[in-house]
Amino acid sequence: MPAKIIVVMSPKGGVGKTTTAVNIATAISNLNKKTLLVDANLETPHVAVYYGFVGFKYSLEDVLNERAKIEEAVYTGDNPNFHLLPSRVAKSGVERSSHKLINVNLYIKDLQDKYDFIIIDSKPSYEIEFIKLIKDANGLIISNPDITSIIEAKKLKEELDDAGISILGLVINKVNSRIKEQMTEKEIKDLTGIENLWKVREDNGVYNALRIGIPIVLSSPKSFAARDIMNIAKQIIRL
Repeated sequence: MPAKIIVVMSPKGGVGKTTTAVNIATAISNLNKKTLLVDANLETPHVAVYYGFVGFKYSLEDVLNERAKIEEAVYTGDNPNFHLLPSRVAKSGVERSSHKLINVNLYIKDLQDKYDFIIIDSKPSYEIEFIKLIKDANGLIISNPDITSIIEAKKLKEELDDAGISILGLVINKVNSRIKEQMTEKEIKDLTGIENLWKVREDNGVYNALRIGIPIVLSSPKSFAARDIMNIAKQIIRL
């Protein structure tokens, strides 16, 4: 069976999109599912930093510009179920590489039979042209629990609906029950119309995990955020 493809999306930056993509991909691989994480955010690629991985030779940019074969740009670490296709794009090369994203589905298609899950981190934007390039992709929207962020998530959901793209669910990051101004689960579901809603509790361990280059599901598996993300990963596998 070909891999389930999940494109992690957000309408704006700063909501924890990449943190979510990195940790969900890591968690799924730790549940014995062969997983590929792709950094397709060509403007601000940070996925590799979450693993402390800075010395790679080839990247997605090299593949798109035909400077390397995709097999040369896919890396694995201690967990044989987890593979990473990083991106490393200089500012001057963004425009040159971005137009080549139109070919990304050809590379994803070649890899689908090798994995159970392919998780793709995309740039924060309302633009859904990227996910439309990838056949059978599912969108996973990331937001924060404040009203303005949820409104933006709703707009992105409507864009995906209009394009006929399946929405896997909505992940709400930085949830803090002590902050009364944050929206409730019922309010979020009523506003967005998204059935699968998952919460990740606010956790300062996320910042330390980034500092040391080890995803929080590995560095602090008993932390609030790690437990929430592991629960999300288990549910995604069952969908």
